[in-house]
Amino acid sequence: MGDLFMLLAAFLETRWPTKKNRLINQRLKLLKKSGILDSLNVRYGPVVLHSTEFREFIRERELERILQNPRRTDEWMRELDLFVKERGL
Repeated sequence: MGDLFMLLAAFLETRWPTKKNRLINQRLKLLKKSGILDSLNVRYGPVVLHSTEFREFIRERELERILQNPRRTDEWMRELDLFVKERGL
């Protein structure tokens, strides 16, 4: 029962309209608009993309600048691969 409560609390935390969550959602929209989010969904699956760790990873990076430069985008994708492998997501 405690695990269910913790899972529900974590889910609600990611959906609550805070400044941090608005920033994350804005960056997720940028990824979707660029077409990268679809490839990430195929590569990692929705469980990883909706995880708290992934959302924090998105928040910490300046995706607006990264997506403007293909070289930075490739670098970011490699960094994301390492992040997912290290966390075991």
